[in-house]
Amino acid sequence: MNGQRHATVVAASTLALTLTPLIGIFDGLGWIFPVMLTIALIATAGSLMRAAGRGQGLQTLAMAATLVVVLTVGFGGGTGLLFLVPLPATFEHWAALSQDGIGAIIVNAPPVEATGGIMFLTVVGVGVVAILHDMFVVGLRTPALAGLTLLTMYLVPVSVAPDATAWFWFILPAIAYLWILGDDNLKRVSAFGHRFTGAGQLVGRSFPSPMARTARWSAAGFIAVALAVLTVVPANTSGLIDNVADGIEGGESYGLGDVNPWAQLSGSLMRPDPVDVLRVTTDDPNPRYLRMHVLDELTNDGFAPNEYDGTQNLDELPDPGGERYTAQIQNLQMQAPVVPVYGSPVDLDIDGDWRVDPDTGVIVGDGSDMGDVDEYTVEYAEPAPDAETLAAADGMKTSDERWGPNTEHPDVPELTEIVDGVTAGATTVHEKVLAVQDYLSVSNGFRYSLETADAGNDEAILDFLETRQGYCQQFAATMAWMLREADVAARVVVGMSQGSRVDADQWLLTSDDYHAWVEVYYDGPGWVTFDPTPATGVPGSVGFPWASEPDEAVDPEAEPSENEISTEEPTAPATDESGQTLPPEGGASEGPSAEAGAGSDGGAALPFHPSWLLLLLLLAVPFLPALWRGTVRRRRLNPRTVTAKTAWDEAMDLALDYGVSIPDSYTPRQAAGVLATAAPSAREAATALGSAMALHRYSPRGADPAGLADALRDLHTALDKSVPTRRKYAAMFWPASLIAKIGAGRAEQSARLSRRSARTTDRVKSALRRKRRSNNRDRPGVTGRA
Repeated sequence: MNGQRHATVVAASTLALTLTPLIGIFDGLGWIFPVMLTIALIATAGSLMRAAGRGQGLQTLAMAATLVVVLTVGFGGGTGLLFLVPLPATFEHWAALSQDGIGAIIVNAPPVEATGGIMFLTVVGVGVVAILHDMFVVGLRTPALAGLTLLTMYLVPVSVAPDATAWFWFILPAIAYLWILGDDNLKRVSAFGHRFTGAGQLVGRSFPSPMARTARWSAAGFIAVALAVLTVVPANTSGLIDNVADGIEGGESYGLGDVNPWAQLSGSLMRPDPVDVLRVTTDDPNPRYLRMHVLDELTNDGFAPNEYDGTQNLDELPDPGGERYTAQIQNLQMQAPVVPVYGSPVDLDIDGDWRVDPDTGVIVGDGSDMGDVDEYTVEYAEPAPDAETLAAADGMKTSDERWGPNTEHPDVPELTEIVDGVTAGATTVHEKVLAVQDYLSVSNGFRYSLETADAGNDEAILDFLETRQGYCQQFAATMAWMLREADVAARVVVGMSQGSRVDADQWLLTSDDYHAWVEVYYDGPGWVTFDPTPATGVPGSVGFPWASEPDEAVDPEAEPSENEISTEEPTAPATDESGQTLPPEGGASEGPSAEAGAGSDGGAALPFHPSWLLLLLLLAVPFLPALWRGTVRRRRLNPRTVTAKTAWDEAMDLALDYGVSIPDSYTPRQAAGVLATAAPSAREAATALGSAMALHRYSPRGADPAGLADALRDLHTALDKSVPTRRKYAAMFWPASLIAKIGAGRAEQSARLSRRSARTTDRVKSALRRKRRSNNRDRPGVTGRA
């Protein structure tokens, strides 16, 4: 295989290694064959053009043409000429596939089926990257730039679905990049000619140099440290697409960090394993929802927050009156630019610089983040208007400057028709609100689901109203939009639900408690909370007396639900004999959150993961040379097999480990003198070892091995005490004798292979060599000899 073909194989193989994160994106392995076939065909096309002596321009064109042929055959739908050459109908078919693929990416959550538009976009992307990768590695001979193509292939699936791809998939792309760089460096070094060792011995191209050996060990150490850090240090689980493209996966950001401030009307909701986010201790017997973001900007895709301009100091928090409660909130793993607060905060004791947005009541960080806050205290009021007050109240006045921002909505005639039918006969704001909430209830066929089906409408809200399934953000965004269609000021709020009770006055909120609901404005009471999402889909759902779910028949004599807000005084918690408060009957809710809440330090138990086993193996790597060296020493000093030769070999290795230079030309007695000089306290042991080796070499009776093992132990101890600490640890964990043996073994093996190859070549040449024939073979020679 010549150099260019070898480089082509390396380029294609390394790109294939980098595709492993796609395993977490697709359902099954059906994507492997078309993707690998595309890479192989593109690499073959480039290699053939290089073999024909064509330049980089023609090589790139050939690879691009191969990609077009692959797409025509695999995704042309039979529209191509002879199924190979694309025609205008083929490009139209590809455009439709692209639109389907983009729509499927937005709607579906990984893992997805490797079919249709998604597979088409995957093959196109991999093909383009394969062309660039081949050009960098082989054509332009700039392998360092191949890191860009490998990084692209790794980041795309990891960014789309961070929870579907594990961090250890990074190892293979890293190995692929190191493979490219190492192969290129080996070719460059080999171009200089034959290689020789320091002693002048000819070695093969695969024989490692000391610098290469150091580089390998350094790279292995760096990878081990990186994996250890990735395993131990918790990382943010939100993906790049979530942060840049406003939640392309759709729905809430269930994971560490901030809740996604975007109430999208399409897409699917992904929920990884729940993690504990906040622990709340409050004197409020039934706390409501924690408010974080207020979304009042409506587009066809859903609600989004404003820029929170015109913020004020926290000392300007309004006092709504009424009974006040205090909540002490411990931050377990939240990172957010806003502070979660209950109701209408009156006072806030928190570290950092924070300001309040007067229009929404959101507490916004002025350069501060919740990631820097361990604990804070909020004093708040929870207004609880009764249904009669709301029924008699008007809505927001049209002269109010807030009227426009809280009633603006896109023009969707089909939705206007639906809203007019739903609110027909409703004359007051409260009647319209209850009519819309009743329309979105379970009794009308709506149900909670992590996915929203595509009904084929131009507007996502019409799809939701037709399929009647979705999650909390879609219920909230739909209700607020329908109310705006009915000229009622409404907005969406994103935050956290009530969570699960841990103790009489303590609540635990996890990533599963992120939630969205609606606030409607009434003249007098102000913004009032309504939750249209079915309670069965919301952990820690709260029932509001002024807006109970219409699908449930209300029994006046029935007891209120556990989370329903009540105006009655709370019952005193039960206590044991020592006066300690007992948790409620049944304890905290089951699952990881309850188990974590039971801990005294609030930390969740670390689950077993295969990466921990990998980490243990990596941590054992630095100790392998020491274990190997110790095994060799014990075998040599075995009382049943020890001889003067094995003892002397161990003494020479100890000298090499501790940096004592002994020339190969020295006799055993001369070498023993050098050892005695390096370790004066072991002079007798060194002399005994040297004498034993001399007798072993020159005496017919040999040497008595008795006492040699003790002499070696004394020499080892003396050498260990006579060298600096750095040399001592190097002899323990990085023994030079072991490395020298490995290098010598490889050199001997390389030399043995070279000699064997030379002998084989000579035999072949001898077998093929013909006898010379003379034209005078039939005549006697001048000398009389035939």
